[in-house]
Amino acid sequence: MIILNTPVFSKTLKKAKDEFDKIHNFLVRDPVVKETLFTSNSKVYTFLRVLNVFFSFVVFIPIIGSFWNFNFPHFLGYLLSAFGVYLTWIFEWVTKSTILEEIRTITIIQISLHSVFGMWFEFYNNIEIYDFILHVTGGVWLVFLIFPIVMGTELIWTKMKMPFFYLKVLVITISIVMTLGVFWEISEFVSDLMFRNYPGYRLAQEDSLFDTMTDFIGNFLGAIIGSQIFWYTLKKLNTSRDIDSLLERMGSSLRDYVNSL
Repeated sequence: MIILNTPVFSKTLKKAKDEFDKIHNFLVRDPVVKETLFTSNSKVYTFLRVLNVFFSFVVFIPIIGSFWNFNFPHFLGYLLSAFGVYLTWIFEWVTKSTILEEIRTITIIQISLHSVFGMWFEFYNNIEIYDFILHVTGGVWLVFLIFPIVMGTELIWTKMKMPFFYLKVLVITISIVMTLGVFWEISEFVSDLMFRNYPGYRLAQEDSLFDTMTDFIGNFLGAIIGSQIFWYTLKKLNTSRDIDSLLERMGSSLRDYVNSL
């Protein structure tokens, strides 16, 4: 009798699927949110949804165009950028949840500014301050992704807004943004080491501590600006809509998932 062992790779895939199923089961308890941040008008939501689907294809321009002048490091960067855009759709498909459409729009714009304009149209090479600007806008973008999750988690766990509530959410959000910035700088450093001698490759960090530090400063400024914009936007919206309840549902899903582990 021959006993066949299940390949380790198959076991890993099954484990990953089980984890995705856990997340999905908790998130789908809430009704699907078919609205945007600034309005609950379904027509506005539909318009933004269609617009985002259309512009999601923009990130494919450099991928297709690079076949005529192939550069492997840049091609890899274009693929990762496209994956970053479609990660929002993957999240929605896996969790059966809906990402607020303005946040998806900001994601598409930020990634397109990097891959399409920065790399493909060479704005990084032709505009000296372009890299710093994108680190500032990148900080704003990450805040818009992270702030509502952190705030929703705090709302559901604390059940009330304490006097220092905003400060606590701000510190946690900026800490996450800056941590992601560290990983970005590490990836640039590794990329420079791997591809520095590749023809046509542009050094991401330019072998400069100044470049790395200005990137961190840009991220920090963007995080501060983004947090202020998001916080005062929520305060204004809460006068006419119950935005806090939406964020609480996000926090509730995360809490239930963490408690199940």
